Amino acid sequence: MEIEIPKNYNVRRLRRWLNYELSSSVLFLLSWFWNITIILMFIAAFVFIPFMLKVLIEEKRFGWIIFFLVIVVMPMIIFFVVNMDSSYKYFLSLIILAFFYFYCFVLKLTIRDW
Repeated sequence: MEIEIPKNYNVRRLRRWLNYELSSSVLFLLSWFWNITIILMFIAAFVFIPFMLKVLIEEKRFGWIIFFLVIVVMPMIIFFVVNMDSSYKYFLSLIILAFFYFYCFVLKLTIRDW
């Protein structure tokens, strides 16, 4: 007995998870009021990133991976390298988080066409 996996199974799974991930963008708006939401959003992002990258690699969407490196990873490297006041680091971390959720939003819009 063979198990048949549909052709776009990974893409559909990524699309479904992007729906959940984008609901975390509501937490971004709430983050101005609660520090715990920032922590939850970072945890959600770090848990989601390996799955998202796995699907992008399997689907051979290397342009999306490069876009991810430019829009999310490079600012994160700058965040760790630059020595600045802690209040500036807090706002820079919010900007990095906003870039990640923007990336997820754009990915969700284009994944329907795959």
